[in-house]
Amino acid sequence: MQLFSSNNKKTSSNNEIKQDIVEGQISAYRVVIISTRQSVIDNVRSILYLYNVLSIEVLSLEIEEIDENPKWSEFDVFIIDINNRGDVEKISAQINRFIPIKASTILVGNNDSISFAEALSKKGIHFLLENSQLDRISNILYMRSESKENTSKRIGSVVTFFGCKGGIGTSSLIVHILKNISQSTKFPILYIQGASTSRNADFILETPIDKEGSVTEINEFLRVKIEQDDEVGKYDFLDTTSFNITIFDQNIGLHSTMKHFESIVNLSNIVIFVINRDPYTIKIAKNALEEINRIGQKNKLILNKRFLFCVNDNQPIDKTSSLQDSDIEEFLGKTINFRRNYISSNEKFKKAYNSSEIDVISTAVMGIEKDSTQPHRSFFSVLAKKKKK
Repeated sequence: MQLFSSNNKKTSSNNEIKQDIVEGQISAYRVVIISTRQSVIDNVRSILYLYNVLSIEVLSLEIEEIDENPKWSEFDVFIIDINNRGDVEKISAQINRFIPIKASTILVGNNDSISFAEALSKKGIHFLLENSQLDRISNILYMRSESKENTSKRIGSVVTFFGCKGGIGTSSLIVHILKNISQSTKFPILYIQGASTSRNADFILETPIDKEGSVTEINEFLRVKIEQDDEVGKYDFLDTTSFNITIFDQNIGLHSTMKHFESIVNLSNIVIFVINRDPYTIKIAKNALEEINRIGQKNKLILNKRFLFCVNDNQPIDKTSSLQDSDIEEFLGKTINFRRNYISSNEKFKKAYNSSEIDVISTAVMGIEKDSTQPHRSFFSVLAKKKKK
């Protein structure tokens, strides 16, 4: 059953925008169409041509094959064919991993579900049915041109690290991840060190950080903010439309944080629980899982989020007495997704952001896992094929 109406005619002529006005506003936009289906490409292109949008590039890629490329920054608008895909979190993670946050993103497909379209809309991603709604493309581009900054309103991914106790190295783990990510992407990232943490971002980043709550520019791509006590539980200050990824650092070993646990989980795409082999941290993680299940009874969308677990061995392990991974997994009823082994020297610790352990966590933070069984076609390989033709 089709839930979307295919009748796109406006009932009042006062609300109609003349084509020449729209054309004048959007004709200069640079658009890339990403699709492997020629029918979709032709239909989208005909709409764009109608409004004199001529700067169009077509790439024969599936959404999973979109990769890091500096050329992406040249486009104002991405129109991506998702066919019948329906996993909102995976789709948005892939988009936020590779597509500049200021570019408008329009998805085209045949998933005829109101909840699917609404979930994408909440993330600032447009979705159009391929058989009845493509004529809305011009209106979406016109709305972009009328916005104050002439940019998209897409919401970037929010990844929350819940340290299950203070002093177990959550913040230093995050800084290593930030350094690792900065080597593979050049998109803007915001790191928020929560009020429940030690607020020592200046020490671990080895650079001055404003302690009064202003956003500090670390480099061209990284910004850092220290959450203030009066901001706890009030997340209006989060401007996720300016950053592809926002990383939130909180200590849920404190009762004050758990009071706002649901709010933090709600705004997060991915939640990573950081524990060590102290039974207390594992108990805190277990309590958090039980709270998630409780919240999920009334808010099913919570259960669609990704909850991951990282054992951060910030102290030497006594293998004869310390809890083993299997013990932790049995108690939590969950698989340990990541491990970082104890680093014995400060010199090695400073270089640890290049380790394979951090690589794995960084990949999860940046987006979704790719299906290694499918052949991967990069942006470059598609361009090479086009040149041969």
